[in-house]
Amino acid sequence: MKRYSVIFFLFLFVVSCTSSQKLLERGQYDRAIDKAVEKLQKKPGDSDELEVLKEAYELANMFDMERIEYLELEGNDDNWLEIFALYEQLDRRQNKVRRLPSQIRNQFTFVNYDEAIINSKSAAADVSYRRGLEYMERGDKESYRLAWAEFIRASELYTGYKDVDEKIEEAYSLGLNNTLFVAENNSGVMVPEYFETELSKITLRDLNTRWLNFDTFENENIDYDHLVVLNVTSIVFSPESVERQIIRESKEIQDGMTYAYDNDGNVRKDSLGNDIRVPNMVTVNAEVTEVLQQKSTFVGGTVDMYELYSDQLVRTDDLSVEFVFENRYGILSGDKRALSEELEEIVGGRELPFPSNEQMVMDSADLLKQRTKMIISSERNLLER
Repeated sequence: MKRYSVIFFLFLFVVSCTSSQKLLERGQYDRAIDKAVEKLQKKPGDSDELEVLKEAYELANMFDMERIEYLELEGNDDNWLEIFALYEQLDRRQNKVRRLPSQIRNQFTFVNYDEAIINSKSAAADVSYRRGLEYMERGDKESYRLAWAEFIRASELYTGYKDVDEKIEEAYSLGLNNTLFVAENNSGVMVPEYFETELSKITLRDLNTRWLNFDTFENENIDYDHLVVLNVTSIVFSPESVERQIIRESKEIQDGMTYAYDNDGNVRKDSLGNDIRVPNMVTVNAEVTEVLQQKSTFVGGTVDMYELYSDQLVRTDDLSVEFVFENRYGILSGDKRALSEELEEIVGGRELPFPSNEQMVMDSADLLKQRTKMIISSERNLLER
């Protein structure tokens, strides 16, 4: 990385040190003009830079005008955008020179390009506008989107041109693919009435693109292009399960201090005559009855994507989720100090009531929505085209 950084900065140094004369010789006329203008602003009396500026300015203008004459002579409507850009370039170029001191500025002839700029801009906008109308007549989604791009270009060129703002909205509306999302429970299992409503609360707005819009509640004013159905086909509840196991643990720990004795049974003394005390190590034991409560809900189904104008199923993806209720706690018998950290965490817990089937299926709704959103996100290209 350091090597690349050095090379990059050397490149910048070389470029910045390139003289206006060298740029002129290479045919980089606008860069030569910029360089010469920069130096003349600091040193107006630099005759060498003035000569470079004059020659580069004359050549750049000459080539631009020749290109404009050729494009106009060719008579192709598509050329107007380039013609407009060239006139703007001519105007910007002379404005750079206009900012120089009067003793330099007076040596140049300036042209009023305003009319040419306005006319070419109007012609370029008209070309994009008419092309947009032609795309609109084709009557398909892709053409509406191309028309939108042409109308946008016309608007950028010429603010308020004709009815271009209305055309932009019309082309966008016709080019947009609208997709309606619905959820259906076809499992045959009785679930709360608001289960499907909860599934419909999926957030899809962040999946919208320029040409794709998702609705989770039907808008009667929209003709939808696609229908995405979360079709729940199976809901299975496991039986309530309670498992118990006994875990025994022991550990050697320090339990206070005790005296150190010699081989004759006498208390040992240190060099100062004090009794020597040492840690009193004991083995403690504990027994934990671990209780594991479990219950699960399995929900399966499909995400089906329909093309509404042809009434065809264009894509189906399987999905399934499992929501698990689990409660683990321990009943202690013995000395708590013997427990490992893992067992110590569960001791003190308590038995919990098992959730109802209705609650379990509602708890699975968030998992269903997350999985469904992942599937829809991966298939956005299908829905957008």
